[in-house]
Amino acid sequence: MKMTIVTDVHGNVLGAVQGHNLTENKDGVEATVSFSPGHATHMVEVDDDLTTVDDVEEFQQRLRRHLQQHQQQP
Repeated sequence: MKMTIVTDVHGNVLGAVQGHNLTENKDGVEATVSFSPGHATHMVEVDDDLTTVDDVEEFQQRLRRHLQQHQQQP
């Protein structure tokens, strides 16, 4: 599953959005997710079951693991 992980200037995970598209058009209205300067977005593939994780700490740990794997790719 595709997710976009958001980090701050120190590399801390701030959150994640399902998918890689941060803009949506519906019924003539366009909405865009944007972040403050210094924040970075990382478009990664994650495990499909990540959406079923209810525990916040486990969710963040798994996001960090996927982010580390993504950053190690050439």
